[in-house]
Amino acid sequence: MSNENSVLTMPFANPAESVLLQGRSNGLALAEGLLVLGLITLLDHTGVLPFEAVPVHPFLFAVILLSAQYGIQGGILAALAAIALSHLDGWPARPIDMTYAQYFRLAWSDSLCWVLAALIVGVVTSHRGRVLKEQTAKLQKATVAESLIAAQYQVLAQRTHQLERSLAGRADILVPDGNSAPPVERQKSSSRAHHLQGSKR
Repeated sequence: MSNENSVLTMPFANPAESVLLQGRSNGLALAEGLLVLGLITLLDHTGVLPFEAVPVHPFLFAVILLSAQYGIQGGILAALAAIALSHLDGWPARPIDMTYAQYFRLAWSDSLCWVLAALIVGVVTSHRGRVLKEQTAKLQKATVAESLIAAQYQVLAQRTHQLERSLAGRADILVPDGNSAPPVERQKSSSRAHHLQGSKR
């Protein structure tokens, strides 16, 4: 039978395809991050939503959103893009009466908050993504095993049906009719009957 040796398989992710999809995901995260951050920067420069009027820097929400969507890599890329866009006008000038510690907090407090938010949210998102991939792989393996078991069950059912038909045919051949006798026995019976009739005569 042709289907006895058939093996049912499911397409698993090719490592090359996984790398390609990961590269596309990183590129999409970078493109979306630049789009969102650029839009927020445009709102600030046009005066529609100035950053000074908001208690929390709007870049923080964009970084959290991209980290939750693309994981730790997307969050780090978004944070770096946010840092670059926030310093397009150059570094803030340090007043003479400001210490270097105060100047560091002024220049890097928001940037460090963006990186920290990207790390925290990205780690959680990446962990959930890995767990989901592991569960998907287990589900695929279970589906393949179920398909193989179903195929083997069909093969065994067909073999059992053929065996039952073969045994039924042999039983019909081996079991004779109760009213009929073999030809040799019929000849012996007829010769005995003729002999008895001749002796009576």
